[in-house]
Amino acid sequence: MTRLKFHLYTSFVVLYMVNLFANSVMVTYIQGIIGIIALAVSIYGASKTYQIIGVVFTIIATLLFLTHDLPLTNIVPYFTSMGLLISLLYVIPFINHYMIVGRFDQSLYKILQSNTPNLGKFYTKSYLTSYALTLFIFISMIPMSYQFIKDRTKEFNDHVTHQFATRSILRPLATANVWSPIEVYTALVVAITGAYYLQLLPVLLAFSIIMVIIDLLINYNRYKGYTISTEGDSNPLSRETIRKLILLVVFLVLFVTTATVTHRSLNLEFFDAIVLIIIPYTLLWALATKRLTTLIRYNQKVWDGQLWTMQNFMMLLLPVGFFNEVVTDTGVFYHLLESLSWLEHQPLLLFIFIMFSSMTLAFFGFHPLVTLSLIGLFVTPFLDTISPLSISIVMIISVVLNDMTGTFNIPITMLNQYFKRNPYQLTLWNIGYALIFGTVGIAIAYLFI
Repeated sequence: MTRLKFHLYTSFVVLYMVNLFANSVMVTYIQGIIGIIALAVSIYGASKTYQIIGVVFTIIATLLFLTHDLPLTNIVPYFTSMGLLISLLYVIPFINHYMIVGRFDQSLYKILQSNTPNLGKFYTKSYLTSYALTLFIFISMIPMSYQFIKDRTKEFNDHVTHQFATRSILRPLATANVWSPIEVYTALVVAITGAYYLQLLPVLLAFSIIMVIIDLLINYNRYKGYTISTEGDSNPLSRETIRKLILLVVFLVLFVTTATVTHRSLNLEFFDAIVLIIIPYTLLWALATKRLTTLIRYNQKVWDGQLWTMQNFMMLLLPVGFFNEVVTDTGVFYHLLESLSWLEHQPLLLFIFIMFSSMTLAFFGFHPLVTLSLIGLFVTPFLDTISPLSISIVMIISVVLNDMTGTFNIPITMLNQYFKRNPYQLTLWNIGYALIFGTVGIAIAYLFI
């Protein structure tokens, strides 16, 4: 079964890449058929949550399809609509794995082990380290960050350690993901609104920097009164550590540059260019840094775990894509959307509605990709009169702020496995900052109407 899943998922992604150039109806149908088979196979072994979401969306979409007499020929192409996100999720781990085999994460953490006389200064270092790691290994940084924070704050009680870790891990995760060029939520928003990512990038990066400064000022003052023993401080950073930190910056800058050149020269969407270059770009870097063999072996070692993750995403994204396409073609939400059409002339209220809708759905356990899909259906009619750039900014900021407040989202769930607390407590520790986060985002988006 594992081998079958590997061939199905890989074929689906390869056909998506091929069709970026071929634009063939036949390739689309083959990809759709593979998607349907992959969905059926993914039911077995996927986690229960994803099974429930996938089955519910498939049943609802099927009933709508049958009751509205849509052409049967539409079914197969419907299952290719999430090809970009599935492909992105399939190839992103190559970057994560390269960061691990290259031991770049360890170089970053050496910063945390020196010259931290108080928790205020340690908060700044741990925040910035988590921020940098998020850009490369995403939520994989959570267990590593927590272990370092736990070791450095062991002289304090659990309440202080847990609150500190929640803020210094989840907040930079959200703040970095706002502009990350390989964030799947951003890719989905761009696909929904038709906004241009390279126009979004400077705005989102500026927003991210503003929020970093705000949070560091708040929490430096909050924690500077907590003195840390300097007994375990390490020696000053070595040349090798500094070299690797510089390489990290070069890696990211060249990655975005390569994606931009590919996007423009091949006339592809920006995130399609990302999908195409991730694997060759990472392999070239591994070759240049003499880590190619190690990277290949590591990928082989962890691939079973990667397939387990992919089957969950297949179980989620294929039915959600099917549902979105059917809802769009049937117009079942037409009357509901018509009743809210007055928001077209009140963009500020629309932005506030988007933010609180996203937060509320996250509190009740809705997956961010489901939330984005539902909001996408809602905002589509407004894109002709309200700037897609503004709506994109609000949607992206609204969904990523749930990295720190989404009670049942993956980041909080991962971190809380160490705390064993009520997950709403972690949400409560970040809710005030999240509201500031969303408010600043809305204010910036309002400038571009």
